[in-house]
Amino acid sequence: MIGRRKNRPRAGGASRALGAAAIALALALWQPGAAVADSQFGTNGLGVGSMISHARGWGMGGLSTALDDSLRVSFSNPALAAGQRQVSMAILYAADRRRAEDTAGDTRYNSSTFPYFAFLVPMGSRLGLGFGYNLEQDLGSALTNSGVIAPGGDIPEHTRLFERSGSVFRVPGVVALRPHDNLHLGFRVDAFFANAEERFELDFVESGIETTEERVEISGRGTGGGFGVAWKLPPYLSVGVSYATSVTMNASRRRVGMNGAVASRDIDIGFPERLSAGATLRWNRFTLGGEVTQARWEDLDDTEQLAPLGGYQDVTEWGVGFEFAEDHFGPFLGRFPWRAGFRSSPLSYLTLEGETIDHYSFTIGSGFNLGRGGFCDLALEYGLLGDASTVGLEENYYRFVVGFSGQEPWRKRKSYID
Repeated sequence: MIGRRKNRPRAGGASRALGAAAIALALALWQPGAAVADSQFGTNGLGVGSMISHARGWGMGGLSTALDDSLRVSFSNPALAAGQRQVSMAILYAADRRRAEDTAGDTRYNSSTFPYFAFLVPMGSRLGLGFGYNLEQDLGSALTNSGVIAPGGDIPEHTRLFERSGSVFRVPGVVALRPHDNLHLGFRVDAFFANAEERFELDFVESGIETTEERVEISGRGTGGGFGVAWKLPPYLSVGVSYATSVTMNASRRRVGMNGAVASRDIDIGFPERLSAGATLRWNRFTLGGEVTQARWEDLDDTEQLAPLGGYQDVTEWGVGFEFAEDHFGPFLGRFPWRAGFRSSPLSYLTLEGETIDHYSFTIGSGFNLGRGGFCDLALEYGLLGDASTVGLEENYYRFVVGFSGQEPWRKRKSYID
């Protein structure tokens, strides 16, 4: 009697996705100080915040609180990680093209970074453990030159150059529980790290006057935490709530003058508590979601070194997005999901005149299967910050995001979206 040979799932797709993620992670660790966007608005206060979502959610307006997904791992709401049934990894790469405009003209520049990585291991059917990395705040700015300045008095004409680079990133450790098939809980412990450098240079037009230069280095670390709840209400609705504690980072500020003189002092850097709530409605191949986040800054004491002149404010962020995948689009277009979204995320600091700096972004996205267990998702974001007529500076940017996800052990998927 000849035995029947069992069909074993092939590992090609997941291996490609995990291999790409591993290479991207190595590059991310090789350049940990890189900052997404290097926004001109990152020169003030604690800079500009970053979306914290996998590439599917990024293409849907940055949704991450209630976007239940058993194929891509996310720790923004740690409860969502409980939906993973296999060892999972996800990583993003983001590249920006920015244009900033003020009264002196406009500046164009590019930058790129790896803003997000997550890895999760299920421990049985009810428990998962994970860790990751994500860019929390962009403290960077492109090189700026104010041109010739003649302030009057005894100060001669000069050009002022300012450059700032750095970021605040978070390393989360996650415990995700599934006490019921439709109820997920998650707890997160976060380690925060800050690294930034500023350089000032005054180049005097009149010959014979020496150029002056000064550097300021800021580094720090701190801890925080949070928890989340995700609840499925069959057959169509999912809701989620997450909370993150406020964080105070112990940091040092090191100032190096042109003559080599060094002055150091200890400082504190505060981050706000954040409360997010969202809902996702899924019907057949159509998914619609929305979320809102409240960040409470006013309860924190501003630090002298990183506090903007206008002070901080509580901010409310919100986003909406949808996804549609339909085979009726034809043999080619019907193979891909189509996503779009919008997000409003005003900056946390005020201008010197007390004006709010608005930040709006529009996103589109899609993706494709790399094989059994492997996925590649793409997103394109167009963003607008500020308004030259009210805050003196405005900026627009294009951001391209690519994300790789992979799972082990491999299994045959029933559909693109689980």
